[in-house]
Amino acid sequence: MKHIILVLTLVLSSLVAKAQYIEEIGSLESLYEVRARSVLNTILRPTEYTLVVSVELDRDEKKLKEFHEEAELQYLPGMPMMGDVPVAPMAANKLHEMKAKTDISVVLSRNVSPEVEKVIRDLLVSKLHLDSTAGDAVNIRRIELPMDPKVQEPPKQLPELTWKTWMLVVILSLLAVAGLMFAVWRRSKSADPKKDIKENHEYVHEPDDKPNSAPDVVPPVASAIADAVVAVKSDDMVWDMDLESVRQHVIQIGTQYPQMASRAIAEYCLQGAEENTTYLMDFIGWDTAKHLFTEIPAMAWARMGRSVKERSGDPLPAQIEKGVRETYRSLLGSYIEHEMAEDEAGPFNFVLKLRDEQRTQILEKESAKNIAILCLHAPSEVTAGILATLEGDKKIRVMGELSRIEKIPHDVLQSVIQAFKQRVHEIRLKPEPKVDGATVLSKVIRGMSPEEEMNILTLFAAENPAELERVRRSILIFEDVALVPGDILSEVLGLFEVEMLYGAFFRSQRPVINAALSALPEKKAMILERELSDMALIPSQKITAETRRKICLQIETILEYRSITMTDLIDGAVKVTKIRANEG
Repeated sequence: MKHIILVLTLVLSSLVAKAQYIEEIGSLESLYEVRARSVLNTILRPTEYTLVVSVELDRDEKKLKEFHEEAELQYLPGMPMMGDVPVAPMAANKLHEMKAKTDISVVLSRNVSPEVEKVIRDLLVSKLHLDSTAGDAVNIRRIELPMDPKVQEPPKQLPELTWKTWMLVVILSLLAVAGLMFAVWRRSKSADPKKDIKENHEYVHEPDDKPNSAPDVVPPVASAIADAVVAVKSDDMVWDMDLESVRQHVIQIGTQYPQMASRAIAEYCLQGAEENTTYLMDFIGWDTAKHLFTEIPAMAWARMGRSVKERSGDPLPAQIEKGVRETYRSLLGSYIEHEMAEDEAGPFNFVLKLRDEQRTQILEKESAKNIAILCLHAPSEVTAGILATLEGDKKIRVMGELSRIEKIPHDVLQSVIQAFKQRVHEIRLKPEPKVDGATVLSKVIRGMSPEEEMNILTLFAAENPAELERVRRSILIFEDVALVPGDILSEVLGLFEVEMLYGAFFRSQRPVINAALSALPEKKAMILERELSDMALIPSQKITAETRRKICLQIETILEYRSITMTDLIDGAVKVTKIRANEG
């Protein structure tokens, strides 16, 4: 009895362990499948491949126990979560350690080139960190998918020309020449009116022995057939294509760009071509059309329904063919226009081409998820500029969304593009010009007299430091002379006499005086330092203000020539070089 109980216990424990391993295998397969699809979606369309992931785990009870303990710690009540993921990141590491073998099976369409197949294999091995020595493998197979266009068979090669073939060619050429000469002779014979009258006279008085004979029927039928052949030939000269190819292309356009296709069909229908539109719907199937063209308005569907009700009998095949081709031509025109509008730089190029202030206005009103998708399709330098313009909290949310993006469905991408297009349209209809108040205020201050400028800057420093901070990023104030590179400061101060420099630096802050003394020649600096320490004379406010403005204007001119902004100067982006100028 004890042996039976022991055997049952071992069997039950093995079944439970297998069930647990099945769950862990499924979790690990889901992780690998998400990463593999994120790689494949960057190269292929979702309709061009399918993917199967198979993973084998080591049956290690110790590692399994550690994995469950890590997972339980991640999901304790009150612990913060990083997002909806199948397995917590820390616990997933334990799960990856248990992996024994990974088998990635990719089924590709026959239309995918062999070069793409090699790239897919290399990228999957790199992205999923596969190790062939450990048994990991990437198997790529090919099948013909239902949405693949039909491949035309190559034309059959002509047989090799032998002496028999040349003999046949010569005989047929002689027969063709004989037939041509006979046709010319018949035409020259019919040109004689007397012969025509005689032939017609004989034909009229011919006895009617055969009521169903050909002479009474052949002329009108031959004329109708000739007219039909001419009409068909003229139509084929414009439209020479397979209708089945038209059907496949219409379905492909509707699947890839549903909104554009629906808009093109609706516009063509509302222009009075609802009959042709109904022929296209009959051709591809009304149920299929409803799933493809979901954005067609109710008015267009109503007109198509009325056209179907007003039909008198079944339409001729020629009418259906003509209607399908005319509707397809209108849809194809919109499709080509849409494709030409798409720039090589990406689907969001119309946003990236905007001016910085317009793009900033659009991004202020957009969600963090949409901005993350925009950054994903923008160059790295543009992405850095976009993130730099965002506020702190929004920048963190955008970066978080970027880190979580693994794949973007086509419909989600199209909805984001339409959202940005709507923002651009609103901006263009109701522009919101952004005015830099600090720049305007700086221009107003520079329009004042030097004494008024010095007084108002002193007032800002005492009562409104924030306003002074904005102003000093637009124009150079005298206190920021200490931030100017030494070579520039030496060049500017060398233009002024000691008396004027004394008036400018009278009662200035010590860092400003030290910067000026370091930039001046040694003897000139010693004279200026002695006079500033003695302060025997008190210069007038007018001389001080005028000299300070002249020094600032000269420095601004040199900074603009060297493409150095006030922001670069204040933020320390320009290295301050202290140069002791040699006295000439």
